[in-house]
Amino acid sequence: MFRNSRIRKMHLLGAAARIGGNDTSNFPHRLVLSALGALLMATAAFASGPGAETLAEKIVLTPQGGTAREDVEIQRWQERALQPAAKADVFERLGWAYVAKARRTLDAGYYKLAEQTADVMDARFGAGADSRLLRGHVLHNLHRFREAEVLARQLVQERSLPNDFALLSDVLMEQGKLAGAIEALQQMVNLKPGIEAYSRIAHLRWLKGDLAGAIDAMEQAVRAGSPRDAETYAWTLARLSGYYLQTGQAPRAVLVADSAIKAAPDYPPALLARGRALLAQNQAAEAVAALRRAAALNPLPEYQWWLADALRSTGAEDDAVKMERELKARGETSDPRTFALFLATRRIDAMAAVALTRDETANRADIFSQDALAWALAASGDYARAESVMQAALAEKTKDARLLLHAGEIALGRGQLAVAEAFFNEARPLSATLTPSERALLAGHPGGSAVARAN
Repeated sequence: MFRNSRIRKMHLLGAAARIGGNDTSNFPHRLVLSALGALLMATAAFASGPGAETLAEKIVLTPQGGTAREDVEIQRWQERALQPAAKADVFERLGWAYVAKARRTLDAGYYKLAEQTADVMDARFGAGADSRLLRGHVLHNLHRFREAEVLARQLVQERSLPNDFALLSDVLMEQGKLAGAIEALQQMVNLKPGIEAYSRIAHLRWLKGDLAGAIDAMEQAVRAGSPRDAETYAWTLARLSGYYLQTGQAPRAVLVADSAIKAAPDYPPALLARGRALLAQNQAAEAVAALRRAAALNPLPEYQWWLADALRSTGAEDDAVKMERELKARGETSDPRTFALFLATRRIDAMAAVALTRDETANRADIFSQDALAWALAASGDYARAESVMQAALAEKTKDARLLLHAGEIALGRGQLAVAEAFFNEARPLSATLTPSERALLAGHPGGSAVARAN
């Protein structure tokens, strides 16, 4: 569809990305024992062939256990890299095998192993475009966006391949630079339309307020994908499930989430998508099963928050409190932005939420970081500054229930009752994407209530 004609800028603006937004494709900085152990124990007891000489090589060539497809690929390229005649492309493939493992397990330790592999490539063969792309991808997924942008711009200037433009688009989007992200994405689409391009188009369309266009592009992404690339296919389906949920099509969202789980069993974003859609249909017990598994696999604030709310919906208050205790214990380091949103929503430790979101916006000034900061400021009682920051969060006209709920609450705090009611009314048709506790907050503002109070 996009191959022979330029996508009009307005079409994209009415317009994508593999990560971003308020989604679980955001990759927080979580290191779990499988990958971190390889980093910590590499120098302790490493028996390998003559190819492993430097510390970085010992780290990336430490034998990996496991029988999953990604583990087998890592082992395959480790064996080849141990050969004395191994060339740069072998280490490059090893690096991308670590990336694939990181994407499948949501374990950021494998990104660190991929970064070490890029170090080996530079040391043994000299810095080149292939190692820069690998490193840029790692930096991007570790939320080191400015560093990744430098590499992406070098790659675009040096060779201008589709993946170079994809990286540039992604890191610009995460920093809130949507005009540049759209321009880079256009170049990618011109060069290589397909699942990666269409899914990015979908995300940018959604950010710009075009939900119907986002669904259309993500459906194209699904058609362009293949279950053979299970993680990418499942990720795309999970995102499509979320878009359907926004339109109130909860049964359809469940079906699509189930397709994602079939493609990649035990894939946390797919399990989360299923749990969210089931909660929207008031099937809390079934939702708990999916969300419990998702949170066990990926114990991050977003997953734990959804699980806690689902547990509370079933009357399992003690279990909900326990889950929230776990969230509070690790949330600040594992995913500070979502943790700050949780604190602000619960109205606990608002100043900590403000500090966390200020740090986040310094590195990642997209609309959702702006929203988190505004919401934290509101929780602290500073509605004047919250209103100013929220204006930046709303600048792209994103149709997101959480964003609109926060905007309404802030307007209410400023005494702008009719404005608040307008935001609440805009949020209601999208409210299936809210957690149960957020839906309860929105339900506390029945239609017309703010206007009635104004009179």
